[in-house]
Amino acid sequence: MFGVVAAGGLAGLGLLGQPARAAVAGGSGGVRRVADRAMDRFDEGWRSGNWAPFLAMVTPRFSFWFPEGQWRGRHEGEAGRRAITEWTRFHAENGNRVSGERRSVTVMGDRVLYEYDSKGASPSTAGYLNWETIIVEVKGERISALHEYWGNVPPTGS
Repeated sequence: MFGVVAAGGLAGLGLLGQPARAAVAGGSGGVRRVADRAMDRFDEGWRSGNWAPFLAMVTPRFSFWFPEGQWRGRHEGEAGRRAITEWTRFHAENGNRVSGERRSVTVMGDRVLYEYDSKGASPSTAGYLNWETIIVEVKGERISALHEYWGNVPPTGS
């Protein structure tokens, strides 16, 4: 989880104001349905440490963006799939749990933007409190991208 970006930043990234793309997964309703299913599984991964249902929705060639740490930056294609798999394994194995409240959802063609208020839900994440923005891209019945943005978060325990 973990992300923040202002609307101006999204416009700067070229994510707002784009013409709608061709219908994917049955139009915008289908895009939202697929994205919500993936993000429900993402949220469950954070709650339980079981990321397998979420990873089952990720395409073999994947775009993963994360703002910090070992996975910082943009990972594309098969390397993107490996990066998100390693990222989920790390959080599962370390007992990292996060509880997030989905504040808003916006469909933008084949992309869906989620805003969360999140907080740590395990000893290893106790100091975590953040507002996050996550953008997923839908391809058929799966997601082909997850880009996460967020602002300043104090280290755990501070």
